[in-house]
Amino acid sequence: MITVLALLLTSVLAFGNPATARPRGGGAATRLLQLTNEARTNAGCRPLRLSPAVGRAARRHARDLVGHARYSHVGSDGSSPGDRIRAAGYRWHLAGENIFLGPHDADEAVRGWLRSPGHRANILNCAFRHTGIAVRGPSYRRMWVQDFAAH
Repeated sequence: MITVLALLLTSVLAFGNPATARPRGGGAATRLLQLTNEARTNAGCRPLRLSPAVGRAARRHARDLVGHARYSHVGSDGSSPGDRIRAAGYRWHLAGENIFLGPHDADEAVRGWLRSPGHRANILNCAFRHTGIAVRGPSYRRMWVQDFAAH
């Protein structure tokens, strides 16, 4: 019994619970997830769960955008959001991405996305189940990347 409990605890600590895990990127990323899920819940959708693989894709794209001073859904290597999510290890049947350069905080980023029809459609697409978030750069030139996916 003790061995089973130890294995279960080790699994939870190693892999986390996607429903309650916090995204990398500190408070800004955590707030972005909270606001995204509030908008989804208000629209009748289930909250998104964090996926480590989708998070890797978002972080890699944010790093690429900042590192190459670019602003595009197309990576410097020609990759699409779906390509990056698959390369990070997530086998998806539906994938999307929101990017935003400039907002100082998550509230401003989500408000801006919800005013944009395409970005709003990603946030409120009830078919999406998982997300990954990256926030990079200084507050005066912050890059926000939120990837969305479903198996």
